[in-house]
Amino acid sequence: MKFAKVVIVVILVASIGYSTENMTDPYQILNRHYEAIGGLDKLKAQKTIYVEGSITIEGTGLQGQFKKWSDGPIRSRQEVDLTIIKTISGDNGEFSWQIDTNGKLVINKDENTINARRVQELLGEYEHLNPESPYFDLSFEGIQKVGDVDCYIVKMNNSINKDITIYYYNTSNFYLEKQVEIKPDFESHTVFSDYRIINGVANPFQQEIEILPVGQKQTIQISKYETNIDIGNTLFEPPGQDVEDFRFLNGKSAENVPFRFIEDHIFLPVNINCNERLWILDSGASVTVVDIRYASELGLELQGTLKGVGAEHIVDFSFTTLPSFNIQGLQFDEQNVVAGDISSLSQKITGLDVIGVLGYDFLSRLVTKIDYANETISFYHPDSFEYSGSGQIIKAPLEDRFFIVPMNIDNKYSGKWTLDLGAGGLTFHFPFAERNNLLDLEGVDRIRFGAGGEIKSRISKFHTSELGDFVVQDPLVSIPRQKGKGAFAHMERTGNIGNSLLRHFVLFLDYKKQQIIIEQGKHFGRSFPTDKSGLQLLVTEDADFEVFFVSPNTPATKTGFQKGDIVQSINGIGVGYFGGIISIRDLLREKAGTRYTFEVLRNGTTKELILELEELY
Repeated sequence: MKFAKVVIVVILVASIGYSTENMTDPYQILNRHYEAIGGLDKLKAQKTIYVEGSITIEGTGLQGQFKKWSDGPIRSRQEVDLTIIKTISGDNGEFSWQIDTNGKLVINKDENTINARRVQELLGEYEHLNPESPYFDLSFEGIQKVGDVDCYIVKMNNSINKDITIYYYNTSNFYLEKQVEIKPDFESHTVFSDYRIINGVANPFQQEIEILPVGQKQTIQISKYETNIDIGNTLFEPPGQDVEDFRFLNGKSAENVPFRFIEDHIFLPVNINCNERLWILDSGASVTVVDIRYASELGLELQGTLKGVGAEHIVDFSFTTLPSFNIQGLQFDEQNVVAGDISSLSQKITGLDVIGVLGYDFLSRLVTKIDYANETISFYHPDSFEYSGSGQIIKAPLEDRFFIVPMNIDNKYSGKWTLDLGAGGLTFHFPFAERNNLLDLEGVDRIRFGAGGEIKSRISKFHTSELGDFVVQDPLVSIPRQKGKGAFAHMERTGNIGNSLLRHFVLFLDYKKQQIIIEQGKHFGRSFPTDKSGLQLLVTEDADFEVFFVSPNTPATKTGFQKGDIVQSINGIGVGYFGGIISIRDLLREKAGTRYTFEVLRNGTTKELILELEELY
């Protein structure tokens, strides 16, 4: 799950009257705008700016204060305090950095951030006013109303990244009434009002922002605006020492901690208040999540309701403070986390009592080694970890708190992939699949589940996947059947790398150095059993095993299974004797030709169905 973005926008606008003759030259409109805000000379004379004010996020119960310092086009520092959410970010002129709600520092090294900084620098030098610029291209898009105001629409593209900005300028006074920023994975729509002139330059003291696709709205109200103040250089630097909110109980590591690898997911036992429960390990979660019911058991106070991005859908979550917790040989201090529905989804899919997701807040503190074949995990202190093995080190800069790694399928479908321990398999993102004509490939239709709900997908077999120098044969890759609004709709990434591929390796995650290390695992190249039925079962609230989906053109379809059938026995043995739904799924992965006699309850009538397994891929 990924946070909705909290955005502070400070745009300079002025109030000077002009005639209302129509214009179609975007450069003329932009120059009239800059004249209206006091002229370029006054703008360029503003060397430093300090702004503070309030933030209110609509419908969440969250509100607080912000402060922002800036010096030139790049150097900045911003502090946001929404009580339970406190973040700091900045740019020292060489790189940008962020401190999360638990105090963890990250230096932004990813390509998107580097490109965005370059665009910002050029805008600060007013390069976009040059009609011959090799970087910016302006176009006039007509006249449109913003509220009751007619506005010239100017669209700006650039040659550095794929961001698009659309400006709406008042046709009578050249105020900036609205601005739309379109990025590959989200949009921000900002409406400006309450203009006030400070040192000859006018600025909107109120800004109403909507972030799409999450639909989160927030209001920025500026209360203080100062220019050309003295700002020490150290203010823009990240803290010299990173947070250390964990400790090893023996030395500087906790090694060979056993985990359970079930249905291509990693489950770790976590101890809180002497009560040990299962949590999922998930590098694809930008925050740690505690189940909302378990939070109630612990007596945790929930604050606010924000929106986040799941795999395919938008999800709601609240904030809370998790008490100190332990994993064998490792202890964490209390953490600010989010609360959401974890246990009901896990119970439905696996029948297991899972009450949390260990995400970025947990993993980013450590170097983590995962030995899939031996089902053990080891944690190391990042300052003392030195790799001495024979594996391959792959640069994986963090983007939105996720490792981004290069990989290709069939020496043809390559790009930036998200490394996602919370994903069972490989998945192409919908936009990539659409661009590469992959949506109509033959395969097996399935329903998958992620944060926020169901994901309709088709699983197809490819020839090879190449991660670093390692080639794995015959990978199965899932392709969403519709675009959705979640992470799988990301425009710039190729897809997600999940555990069905990673289980071939011993994997190291090094957040401090923003790299991963892969070694050939004991099961490298092994062919793992796959479903041969096309039958998907879930656990109901009454603990029944219910047919949830029957994939077309599979043995389940030929046998006559229907959605809603309740499985009562297999080969004359009651389902209660099989040890849970996972054991039944294992039966459906046996060799082709295996036959089972199912007794199912359908609309109050018992039916006997004979299923014969087949190779589906």
